[in-house]
Amino acid sequence: MSMDSVLSAPALLIRTFEKEDLESVTSLMREFNYPTTLNVMREQMEMMDANPLHCNMIAELDGKVVGMIMLRQVKSFAETKWVTQITSLIVTSNSRNQGIGKRLVSGGENWGRQQGSNLLFLTSGNREGLAPAHAFFEHIGFEKTGYQFVKQL
Repeated sequence: MSMDSVLSAPALLIRTFEKEDLESVTSLMREFNYPTTLNVMREQMEMMDANPLHCNMIAELDGKVVGMIMLRQVKSFAETKWVTQITSLIVTSNSRNQGIGKRLVSGGENWGRQQGSNLLFLTSGNREGLAPAHAFFEHIGFEKTGYQFVKQL
């Protein structure tokens, strides 16, 4: 056995979204049951890409897209400064438990700090199936602070 085969490991890269990632991002969204099409995702990604208050990062493992995080800057009366919201965090099912989600969140933290934010937050549902995601967020330092209420208009 050569030393190269013993020392080689998959290369994980966290980078910003590129147009070539569109099909992979659409597949990730579908894996999480977000009903979307390639054309709808193209429009949404182009809109976000043109807005400096948005950031979309990709996790690429050995050249294959395996995750993404979508972020935006938000201003509200509850906070005196801009804060950063995670609007989506997805890691493909066969790439979980490898630290990819944690690295994506770390990239989101760095982007938020660069924007002048001192808070990173997300909202989540209370379905039983989301318990592993909630445990993940608590494990990496997030605190549960309240509830989300919605009303259809």
